[in-house]
Amino acid sequence: MGNKQSTALAKNKNKNQIPSKPPTSEQKCWYAEGRRYAYYKNSKYIFPEDDIEIDRLQMQHYLFRHIFYGNFSAPVEDVLNQGGRILDIGCGPGTWVLENSCDFSRSEFYGIDIAPMFPSMIKPRNAHFIQANILDGLPFDDNYFDFVHLGFLSACFSEENWTTQVIPECIRVCKSNGWIEFYESDGAAAFNGGPCYTQVVESLRQEFSTMDLNIRAATLYKDWLLKEPTLTNVQEEVKKQSIGNCDCLAMIMKECLKILFQTLAPRLAKNLGISVNEFEKMLQDVQEEYDKYGTYMNFYRVYAQKQMIQSPSTDAPDRVVGLCMLKVVVLKDDDSLKQ
Repeated sequence: MGNKQSTALAKNKNKNQIPSKPPTSEQKCWYAEGRRYAYYKNSKYIFPEDDIEIDRLQMQHYLFRHIFYGNFSAPVEDVLNQGGRILDIGCGPGTWVLENSCDFSRSEFYGIDIAPMFPSMIKPRNAHFIQANILDGLPFDDNYFDFVHLGFLSACFSEENWTTQVIPECIRVCKSNGWIEFYESDGAAAFNGGPCYTQVVESLRQEFSTMDLNIRAATLYKDWLLKEPTLTNVQEEVKKQSIGNCDCLAMIMKECLKILFQTLAPRLAKNLGISVNEFEKMLQDVQEEYDKYGTYMNFYRVYAQKQMIQSPSTDAPDRVVGLCMLKVVVLKDDDSLKQ
């Protein structure tokens, strides 16, 4: 499916048209280069909402699942088998929720996303989807979930968003002793990249930087979570994934990046000071560079446990008693003065 969609992308007309947000909030959706886009309040999301994008997101999901040998790394399997509540933030088409809701039928899985690309009708009974923006606050009570899962969102939030809104909200809805897990690729790193690939990736980084977005946020997740006083047992897993033709995963990675670069072609070409046609020729060189230079990308999973909320100190009653005793003494002193 990915190959067909990539071909379709290359045939789109009006290639120099850069999608932009509509002038008014009333205009919710629009089309550019044959791709469907949507405007959402309080969002910097620039990717389209269509089958091509769903295909790319699903490829990313399967890459992570195979690279890390599973859908999660946090030690939550026992909770999922026994029956818990799990939240997937930025669920996209809902692939992670759908897979896990089938694997762990006793647990309830909730997926939220600002873009409603997830299924609304045909889904397991324990899979639930809600359209919501975490920057507006999660629509759940405190300490509600046993496991909070989040990924592929480095192109959505600023560093300030992450540290002042996203992470605090994840912690708020997570139960004591529950787990939080973030996953992401190092989206702007050109390890062993050829000259064309390096230029394209730098253009990508520049594009998101102008929107105050750091697409290398994955490299910061561990430090951010370590700074949270309510989190403990912070762990980071980093996997290296080749890009090219050396194996099946490398080929999927190559196709995934191809769709990404083609989707953003007008923006990236503008940053490079070339036409879209010239950029597409450049992408052909990029495809050949992967195997020649041994290009690879790092993938991250970072997870942490929320500490048990301390119950009121056992010393508190003594302090109250002490105050009461002090009051009695003062009253007695007053009485003696009156006498």
